[in-house]
Amino acid sequence: MLKFKNIRFSIVLLLIVAIVSCTGDYEDINTDPNSPTAVPSTNIMAYVLNNFTTNTFNLSAIGAGTLGYSNQVGKIQYPEESIYEFREGTFNSYFATVYRNQQNLKQIITQAEEAGDINMKAAATTYSAYIWLVATDMWRDIPFTDALGAEEGVLSPAYQTQEEIYPAIMAMLEEANTLFNQRASDALGSGDILFGGDTELWQKFANSLRLRMACRLMDADATTAKSVIEQITGNPSTYPVIASNDENAYFYWSGADPYYEPFYTNKEVDARDDHGVADVMIDQLLAFNDPRLPVYAKPAQSDGEYRGVIVGAELGSFSMSDISRMGERFREDAAGFSPYMNYAEVNFIVAEAAARGWSVGVTAEDAYQAGITASMEENGIATAEIEAYLAQDEIAYGDDMDQIYIQKWISLFKNGQEAWAETRRTDVPLLAAAPDAFYIGHSRPPFRQPYPTNEYNLNTDNIKPYWDQVEDRLWGKKMFWDVRTGVN
Repeated sequence: MLKFKNIRFSIVLLLIVAIVSCTGDYEDINTDPNSPTAVPSTNIMAYVLNNFTTNTFNLSAIGAGTLGYSNQVGKIQYPEESIYEFREGTFNSYFATVYRNQQNLKQIITQAEEAGDINMKAAATTYSAYIWLVATDMWRDIPFTDALGAEEGVLSPAYQTQEEIYPAIMAMLEEANTLFNQRASDALGSGDILFGGDTELWQKFANSLRLRMACRLMDADATTAKSVIEQITGNPSTYPVIASNDENAYFYWSGADPYYEPFYTNKEVDARDDHGVADVMIDQLLAFNDPRLPVYAKPAQSDGEYRGVIVGAELGSFSMSDISRMGERFREDAAGFSPYMNYAEVNFIVAEAAARGWSVGVTAEDAYQAGITASMEENGIATAEIEAYLAQDEIAYGDDMDQIYIQKWISLFKNGQEAWAETRRTDVPLLAAAPDAFYIGHSRPPFRQPYPTNEYNLNTDNIKPYWDQVEDRLWGKKMFWDVRTGVN
């Protein structure tokens, strides 16, 4: 998408540091305790967008961890995230981040309803749905309906299953689309640091997210998946989706201190060198003679060859100089991006639906080629190279669903949350658990993230039945859309 690097980005965030509570409790936000004032919705939105992105795409077990689970990027020193040896504080903090920002979004929605701000309500509902989706795909069963009821006295919220949560999130996205279709005139303001106030891009993001969720359900609930995908693809004026790379749902960092892209911060600000491209990604790109290789990765310093790290390999089993680092686009741009969703993914969802025989208005082959082309173009590959790539025997579509899966996984580079979800859903590429894993005896990377210990200590009665279904903190009961068998 276009880079909405609003010059007021840093100023807005600095202003809201003083007015947005770290607990998300807006009853206590007052300039005068005897004369409470509301925080403008656009300011709260800026805080939420920045805070959730910062915490979701950071280089802890949340961001870098999922890149490792999906075998896109691995640690080459300080390997904890790659060997599943997580820090408890990371997940205690991130769990709080989810619910703090949901409380903030609830406040936006309340204020929008009171003011009649339809677009603001729709945007907040869309982003709330996005956060819920990230959370449930991370932990499966979580507090949901009761989760934001502290003001009503609900201090120990009940847990709900992912089977219950998914339809509710999809209904939120349907509601957001309906609100956007009213074509209201209220502006989102300078706090929309995701889409620069463009409500059409927000609407396309909402519908594209609903496509993503339907794709998750293709094997677990094909009836719902087919209905949703055919509804959206069959009514493009009512349900517009991301339709070009200019419309990608990417959070672009301002590039002004301290709002740098996380990998840039790690390399250039913190002067660290912790990550290498995974061997599974490098080997796949080499096997396909893929022109994205020099964009995704740099040659190894030792010999100029492209070579990936085995995610979770024992330290000392490789030399750091033999490992390819991430390419400039993904690691060396202070004003780089954190990816929520892109045009290529939309095409691959449609391709998979078409391959299943569903009515989506395009053939599987055409949508598959469109997905590859979108990813190539996003990464600056010339038309002639794209055409040559598509003409290769290994790439030409041959009614093989795995072709769609592997190309989708390649196109999701740097989007660890989504790439991890796809590998859990499809088992493509086929991944093994980390060789030097902290927990042994598992045949696949983690099925989930660990429940936070704070939640167990503070909400024991509600979490315990779900906690007991987890094995080694990261495996056990799979996502309900993960229908793989014989994996552990």
